[in-house]
Amino acid sequence: MSTAIPPMPAETAPRLSEPARVINTFIAPSKTFTDICRRPSWAGFLLPFVLAWIFSFGYFYTVDKKVGIESIMTQNMEHMPQFIQDAMQRIPPEQQQKSLERQRRSVLYYSWINYLIIGAIAAALFMVAFNFGLEAGVPYKNALTIYFYAMLPKILWALLAIVVLYKGVDPGGFNMENPVTTNIGAFFDRWTTNKLLYTFLSFIDIFTIWSVILLAIGFMRSSAKKISMGAALAAVICVYVLGILIRSAVPF
Repeated sequence: MSTAIPPMPAETAPRLSEPARVINTFIAPSKTFTDICRRPSWAGFLLPFVLAWIFSFGYFYTVDKKVGIESIMTQNMEHMPQFIQDAMQRIPPEQQQKSLERQRRSVLYYSWINYLIIGAIAAALFMVAFNFGLEAGVPYKNALTIYFYAMLPKILWALLAIVVLYKGVDPGGFNMENPVTTNIGAFFDRWTTNKLLYTFLSFIDIFTIWSVILLAIGFMRSSAKKISMGAALAAVICVYVLGILIRSAVPF
């Protein structure tokens, strides 16, 4: 007579390697976030962070070759608030060119710093939302790792954007922050649409929704108390709404 083998307890489940965590983020996210909760580490975020930066660099490099980052910045300057345009006009042309070149290098080679800072702040905000709103008791190192793993779908976004660029785009109408029609905002003109509305519509994005779901799963798995999926999604969405308000308040 055969006997059924009982399921392996969580405590004795095999540990995942870092590459396995990345793969499971796409095919079995609960395994990844359970492993993060079981083996928290300050260095846990490094692999997804590095992968995201490599693909984002590939995207920015392609933008520079196919459209030109400097030309995009010049076009964007025409839609800046008048006080910014006036300040730029007072700068000698050669200084303006040097400034554009510095900004180009910053986008290409130093964007990882911005990504790291934004990730650190976002992780803190999610931690506060879950710990104070839902009494989840999630440590910051867990929150940091969860955030960067939840952003891994952006790798696919970058690949899709690179494909679109190689197929050919209109340089005059190219939006570096919204190059592909994966969100509702892409169907609206960013310069004539209300800034708050456009930002909100841009967040209704296939890859953003994917990341929202991953964040909810991640914090559910790391929570010290049981949290429903609905409550976790509500907490994540509240932080995203705050991000929308902050982003829409920036004049450029």
